[in-house]
Amino acid sequence: RLSEALDVASWDNYPLWRGDESDARLAAETAMVHDLNRCLKDGRPFMLMESSPSATNWQPVAKLRRPGGHLLYSLQAVAHGSDTVQYFQYRKSRGSSEKLHGAVIDHVGHEHTRVFREVAETGDLLARLDALVGTSRPAQVALVYDVENRWALEAAQGFKRDKQYVQTLYDHYRPFWQMGVTVDVIDTTKELSSYKLVVVPMLYLIRPGLAGKLTAFVRGGGTLVVTYASGYVDEHDLCFLGGFPGPLKELLGIWNEEIDALHDGETRKVSWNGRQYEARDFCERIHLEGARQIGRFDEDFYVGQPALTVCPTGSGRAYYVAARLDDDFQDDFFGWLAESLDLRRPLTRPLPAGCTAQVRSDGENEYVFIMNFMPYPVKVDVAEGGTSLVSQTRRQGRIELPERSLEIICRPADG
Repeated sequence: RLSEALDVASWDNYPLWRGDESDARLAAETAMVHDLNRCLKDGRPFMLMESSPSATNWQPVAKLRRPGGHLLYSLQAVAHGSDTVQYFQYRKSRGSSEKLHGAVIDHVGHEHTRVFREVAETGDLLARLDALVGTSRPAQVALVYDVENRWALEAAQGFKRDKQYVQTLYDHYRPFWQMGVTVDVIDTTKELSSYKLVVVPMLYLIRPGLAGKLTAFVRGGGTLVVTYASGYVDEHDLCFLGGFPGPLKELLGIWNEEIDALHDGETRKVSWNGRQYEARDFCERIHLEGARQIGRFDEDFYVGQPALTVCPTGSGRAYYVAARLDDDFQDDFFGWLAESLDLRRPLTRPLPAGCTAQVRSDGENEYVFIMNFMPYPVKVDVAEGGTSLVSQTRRQGRIELPERSLEIICRPADG
């Protein structure tokens, strides 16, 4: 709510980069927070208010950024809608707690350092990107993150102590990041009509009017995905009577009788579309009340019962995922939806693991950021060529991105 009173959104970005393959997942999670800040002001550019040009002083391990990392991580913010790259701190504090925190100018006092050179390189590239200032990131997908829902869910004494709401959001965002599909991260007050797909994980709390808004979205041709642990309480944190998921029962066409919480390390098999996946943490026993079963549980006393359903309403469809499923399912299911809905991607061919492509556009030109977060080179197919804003050359076809690097291609917008 505070964002409504602000002129511009900003945030301090300090990921704990490790310099190995795990950085790919961290990059996706960081990207989601960038997109969240962009959407705080209805898609207008935000500000990367703080970032460290090297190590921090307060994280558990003060690991140096690997070569190439500084430019990549800074430009990642720009790719997702930031119009600034700013640092803490410019010159290292001589004393107190931040005297060992990263800075543009070290205690040595001159510019002949690796960190200063990488900051200067970043500044040189930013100077060539003036045309991006004020540009937007049109999205066909929305991921719903609701702060009041988070508060209610984290305070709920049930299911499991650590419900991992934010991690669940990351897990639903990551497949789109890997595909290069732009995602708006919005709350439940936002208008939905501009989206093809709306994903709503763990919507435990439902305020008045929200069920009607989601129903209108689906009736109008939208595709909705809702998960387990949804529709339990109202805005006063009082349980809905008449069965869960409360006011979403009719739209989703299911009744959730009970939810089974699994111990850490426990899994249950789930089948969908000819493949088997693993569920962890939560498995719900749901009944069909208008929906059609398209996935099932293969284990435990709920074997054969619905794990994934679809319910048509008007011109659209509402899916319900009754378990916390693994990365393979997220990749396959959302990849299938992306194909079915013909979601826009900046590159038509699949991207290597740990590599993404993100777009900003002014309506006439679009700027495609192709970023490799892996500690080794990757090859990317750029069938849709354009002018590199990094090298000022024409780039098309199969290109190689070195470890922790990026390419920025300018091309005419496709309309």
